[in-house]
Amino acid sequence: MPALRPLAEELRINRNTIAKAYAELESQGLIETIPGKGYFLRKGSPPFSEPVRERLLTTEIDQAVVVAHHLQVERPRFTTLVNERLDYFERKSASIKEGN
Repeated sequence: MPALRPLAEELRINRNTIAKAYAELESQGLIETIPGKGYFLRKGSPPFSEPVRERLLTTEIDQAVVVAHHLQVERPRFTTLVNERLDYFERKSASIKEGN
């Protein structure tokens, strides 16, 4: 990834802004800093750390719960729908892995 100073100059923004953005990317597990060498995309690991993945997923779940509430979908039906969708995507994934 580009070094802080050249990127800040190219984008015409404060170097601290780039540093904060890189720090956030590193805290999410997307990049790593190698002292004396620079910033690099992290390989061999999920694109987000587990806490970040859970936070993103929780946000999506919360939105689905709110929509279900507004549509007056009762909890048992909502959880049944969620389980049906999970089953559907598991079957679809297995089918893709088998080459069908």
